[in-house]
Amino acid sequence: MSFRFSIEESAVIAQALDARFAEHLQAEHFEVTGRVEATFIELNVVLANRQGTVRYAMDFRAALLENLLDEAGARALALDFAEYYLDQYFGGGRDLLLPLDFQPYEVEDKVVFARGDITNPALDAVAEAILDAGVPLAPDDPRHQMKK
Repeated sequence: MSFRFSIEESAVIAQALDARFAEHLQAEHFEVTGRVEATFIELNVVLANRQGTVRYAMDFRAALLENLLDEAGARALALDFAEYYLDQYFGGGRDLLLPLDFQPYEVEDKVVFARGDITNPALDAVAEAILDAGVPLAPDDPRHQMKK
């Protein structure tokens, strides 16, 4: 039993986050996806600016069995923790970042695992274009002499 959140459900959550944190958004918006697996749910929240230069991807997981929750309860737990984290993130001047690898966070008697990563998609695209185009070495470049 594995399936993704519906497009409608994802849009409703994204709109709710946009509305809740509107005073903190600077030409930014939230994007939301998620999935349900046999043992956990995962909520993926992205805070992205409209210029495409900042993308903060956050992933929140809530286990079903370990937290003694059904699917709806696990979704609510992950969303509640995401909102709590975003309150802390914006309230702290955007200095509180999630770790790159999943880490556990206790929420009352439950546990949510969370991670985050900030990227610059525009810069990544430029770097990929440069790498794809390749840059030929000058004929007298000493790297031609290096042995393989």
